[in-house]
Amino acid sequence: MKRILSGIQMKQCDMAQISVGTPSYILMERAAQAITDEIYRLGWENKKILAVCGAGNNGGDGLIAARLLHLDGADVSVYFAGEIARCTPETKQAYTDAVESGVPFIGEPVWESYGLILDALFGIGLSRAPEGVFEQVIRKINHSSAKVLSVDIPSGIDADTGDMPGVAVQADVTVSMAAYKRGHVLGDGVGHSGKVICVDIGIGTDLFDTAEGQEFPAYVIEERELSLIPKRKKDANKGTFGRVLVIGGSRGMCGAAFLCAKAAYRSGAGLVEIFTCEENRQPLQILLPEAIVTAYTDDVPEPSLLASALARASIVVIGPGLGQGSAARMLVRETFRKVQVPLICDADALNVCARESLAYPSDVPVIVTPHPGEFSRMTGQSIEAIAADPQVSAVHYAHENGVVCVLKFARTVITDGNALFVNMSGSPALSKGGSGDVLCGMIAGMLCSGLSPVGAASIGVYIHGKAGEEAEAVYGEYSPLASEVCDRIANVLKCAHQE
Repeated sequence: MKRILSGIQMKQCDMAQISVGTPSYILMERAAQAITDEIYRLGWENKKILAVCGAGNNGGDGLIAARLLHLDGADVSVYFAGEIARCTPETKQAYTDAVESGVPFIGEPVWESYGLILDALFGIGLSRAPEGVFEQVIRKINHSSAKVLSVDIPSGIDADTGDMPGVAVQADVTVSMAAYKRGHVLGDGVGHSGKVICVDIGIGTDLFDTAEGQEFPAYVIEERELSLIPKRKKDANKGTFGRVLVIGGSRGMCGAAFLCAKAAYRSGAGLVEIFTCEENRQPLQILLPEAIVTAYTDDVPEPSLLASALARASIVVIGPGLGQGSAARMLVRETFRKVQVPLICDADALNVCARESLAYPSDVPVIVTPHPGEFSRMTGQSIEAIAADPQVSAVHYAHENGVVCVLKFARTVITDGNALFVNMSGSPALSKGGSGDVLCGMIAGMLCSGLSPVGAASIGVYIHGKAGEEAEAVYGEYSPLASEVCDRIANVLKCAHQE
């Protein structure tokens, strides 16, 4: 996993690397090579390219990238928006090298004539609104039809907060050097960064065990973490991989329990039992014949029936489609009192907790999976305050309550109160009813594989995002159903241990 750092931390890492003998210009050349490599990987090298460069080291990265592309025969030009007199020494050198290599410099671009714009105007040090020519250039970049690749962070985005104090470049891809920046995963930076690719350019990032101004280290979950999922032994049986109990599905809401249970099976659970009302038995047995259905007939379930189901379980999920009536309140209270295995609390179970001021069980691992509205009810914070920095909000809640918190945003955060993990996979296709139920089941399945609670939550969230991406590739952004996302889990997991 790669770290998430503040702008100040990243600069300190740069200086530390320079102090041990790596010249700044060498780091700039490595950054430029990483940029050009990404352009080739994307197949954009044959487009007409414009590198828009400022006077700082970010601009130097862009100038060297333009030179490398030019020497490779690409149709690339430079629009230098800064002033030579204001250039850093490294950027002056990059400018000189580009001129001497014959890279064309142009005074006023015909913006619509380019297929790719390399945004190297500002780097991670910008904390104010772009003005004058810089504001105009950013607006022209955004109004063009070209693909946009930003260097380190889109120009106009604050690297620490993700805020956009004025205008900011809308990137398709951002190539981030050495570490992810907080601005990639917060605020406007989420929507403006596009796909963020973090590249290694030989700068160590282990100077810091904490994020700037916070008490926790932060990381981005990457595809390589799928290798942490244990391989299934050849002599395994259904009992090897746990028994998930899904407590959910009030009258007329069996779909949520179905999606959760199916996702748990798809994610590797050996057995899944659904505890629900009698009205849901038949549709659930038709929808998911693999599941065991235990149903209650009274308005309020018999505690002994629930106790028997809890005793059989190795993982418990409570909340999907549960409702908030008397049955739901009883089920949450009794589950909290009697559960002896890891517990995942979702949806209506969280609402009942907030409404009844219930304390989570203290002697078993607990994972909570709120969306912003539920988290607001759980904490008393406004949704706006939560959205301003979901990382800090989630860490504080997890630490204070002794739980793993999965706070669902466009960049979902997962934390046990000590370290924080941010998910960058996903798609707008996941913005559908039932998506959270699928996620709950996936986390349960990951727990069945033997992962720790925070590991199961983190990898479950990542796979959920990748399954959403796969569903989008088949059905587009608008059309995928939660059940179709569930069916794409298999494709993601199939790649987990491929050689």
